Amino acid sequence: MVDVKIEELLNSTGCLCTEIKGTSMNPLLYEGVNKVYVERPSTRLKKGDVALYKRDNGEYILHRVMKVLNESYVFCGDNHFTLEYGVTDAHILGVMKGYYKKLKYVDVNKSLKYKLYKLFWCNSLSFRKFLNYFRTAFKKVFKHK
Repeated sequence: MVDVKIEELLNSTGCLCTEIKGTSMNPLLYEGVNKVYVERPSTRLKKGDVALYKRDNGEYILHRVMKVLNESYVFCGDNHFTLEYGVTDAHILGVMKGYYKKLKYVDVNKSLKYKLYKLFWCNSLSFRKFLNYFRTAFKKVFKHK
């Protein structure tokens, strides 16, 4: 995330549209291609929501909620396989309501394509780990020839 007055904007306007940094939300969001529209959450997050939160070390993160616990959440980037525990409501700054894919706005509450993507991504972590293992092994085998 571009870390220029993020909290200030969210506190004063309740929303933020910003570019992203990094690869953790590929293949949905790409640095230099997508912008995300984030609003302050009005309720607790739900499984599948993409949230902007601030880690204790001050780092801003945009990841997906994989599980909602009583007093915290479990997060994971779409391009990651390691779950992050211990993120509480106090860490949450905003929730993604949509994103721009080039110039086209995608509303995450209305787009059927996005809803299907979210359903698959939230329920396929083990399968994606399995595919990644074989993709990596395949590359190693053919790299040595």
